[in-house]
Amino acid sequence: MRFEIGRALARKHSGDPGTFLASCTLVRALRAAGLRFGAAGFVIFVVPKGYRTEEYEEAAFAILKAKRDWVDQQTKVRLANPPRKKGVPHRRISIFGLNGLEVLIAKDIGDVPKDVRFAATAVMLVERPTPGHINAARRLSQRVPFSQEVAALLAEKPQNALLAAVLKPNLIEGRIDEVDDLFRAETGGPSLFELPGYEELKPWARRLSADVARWRSGKLPWSLITRGALISGPPGTGKTMFASALANALGFKLISATVGRWQAEGHLDDTLAAMQKSFSDADDGHGAVLFIDEFDSIGRRSASPGHRNDHYWLVVITTFLDLLTRLGDGVVVIGATNLPEWIDPAILRAGRIENQFELTLPDHKSRTGILKHHTGESIPLESLSDIAEELDGASGADLEKLVRDAREAARSEDRDLELRDLINRLPARLRHTAEQQLRLAVHEAGHALVSLALGHATSATIEIRDRFDPNATEFLGGLTSYTLVPDYLPTETSLRNRIAVSYAGMAAEAAVFGDRSLGSGGTVGSDVERATSVARRMIGSYGLGKTPIFLGTPKDLGYGPLPKHQEAEVSQMLSEEWERVLTMLTEEQERVLELAAEVVTNRSVRIEHSGIAEAA
Repeated sequence: MRFEIGRALARKHSGDPGTFLASCTLVRALRAAGLRFGAAGFVIFVVPKGYRTEEYEEAAFAILKAKRDWVDQQTKVRLANPPRKKGVPHRRISIFGLNGLEVLIAKDIGDVPKDVRFAATAVMLVERPTPGHINAARRLSQRVPFSQEVAALLAEKPQNALLAAVLKPNLIEGRIDEVDDLFRAETGGPSLFELPGYEELKPWARRLSADVARWRSGKLPWSLITRGALISGPPGTGKTMFASALANALGFKLISATVGRWQAEGHLDDTLAAMQKSFSDADDGHGAVLFIDEFDSIGRRSASPGHRNDHYWLVVITTFLDLLTRLGDGVVVIGATNLPEWIDPAILRAGRIENQFELTLPDHKSRTGILKHHTGESIPLESLSDIAEELDGASGADLEKLVRDAREAARSEDRDLELRDLINRLPARLRHTAEQQLRLAVHEAGHALVSLALGHATSATIEIRDRFDPNATEFLGGLTSYTLVPDYLPTETSLRNRIAVSYAGMAAEAAVFGDRSLGSGGTVGSDVERATSVARRMIGSYGLGKTPIFLGTPKDLGYGPLPKHQEAEVSQMLSEEWERVLTMLTEEQERVLELAAEVVTNRSVRIEHSGIAEAA
């Protein structure tokens, strides 16, 4: 048949400008290639970036005067990568399923296998509708055509904004900029830059916001924007809030997903379908922040082939990387995790999720700011600072709940929020005895002195707390933070030094008091757990045992013991480091006690020289 739409086809699409415009652009692409519909073989159309495939599929059926046949798979028009449906096998186009095909429509050329591309008569990139097409759609809709200048501006807009302008009967050309607001998300929450805290992330977010503004105005291509970040940190530090507030700051919608929800959909195909839907919802050309929680659960490809479930994780990660790489303009991906080391390195490479930030529990200043944000003008800042002092170790979520509960109490008495409502909800705190404070200080002094003596750090800051919440599941009585010596190529010696530093707190207690507390163990992330994990990785993964051997990646090893022979080596290594650090600190009891006394007096002490021997 001749490749022209004709009056009948135009009338058919007069109420559907999207399909009419798709018909125009398909025919234009064929004319440019010197081809026609219905010729021998099949042609591949790749729709404009950010455009839906549905209108192009409908247009091709209409132009060919073909019908959909849901039973016979020899349909003339097909999508290269149709939407996944739960419980239905996913049928992407393949070289073995081309019977009867005349038109293949793809959102991205990557959706089409290379052998299918080779077999096609032609592969055509469909251009956006022209100003002439847009005004033809206006006439068919019985609306006044636009000026040539306005039609040209609309041709560059996203598909939804273009169709909205075509359908609007009374569009004022002098206010054409209002079309840009159609793909700015309506936000009801605060902008990131209105929130307290997040000081580690705000510089990056401000640069991103400025680049998004340049992209919107056409001054910067999206490909030059750094648009992915991984946020790590313990629960309650505000990772979800950050994603929502960032979306509000950018004027983007927020698409939230968790890897757990994807996997809960069922079998592998169902997981992939859920994953694809999240990416598709974000990738509509309107601007979105795609927030993916439990990011570490996406898995990683095993370095030792033959592990059970290897195929499952390989397919999941490969599909995830494919979706990530092919995201269109206007999508910012934020991943959240508590375990960044478990994420496949390929996901974090440049051009993907290339920025990494760590959130920590808020300090006193940030806690005061968070309380101020949630209380508004109800409570003086000085009073909130006093309240924040009593909430050491509280997360942003904890602070929000405290204010919410306080407001509820005030409402129950039909009055405004008052300071006493907050005070009444402060956690009960007990004071450490003088002996307990000295033990905490001795423990942290051991960490600090050994870290400097072994060249693990160039400075160390010790802090202890005189009070604690007895109802908390865990609490820190003391903390040592370090300025670490860069260790880009860890050696057997530097890794052993890490074990020694981990043991140093407990060793200091043993050296000074002849007795140890349980504060060094009992949880993942504790001193003893860190020392044990480093030793197991050295023996079972890094090949640093007596006989170099690889039993798996650090994630493969997990938290369980190694085989009996290797576990014996781990025990020997840990015993050697324990004896080494215990000897060092036993010989330097006076220095430990001197530093501990200073810590008890001042609550916080920073040192840059240990004053003890570096080798023992």
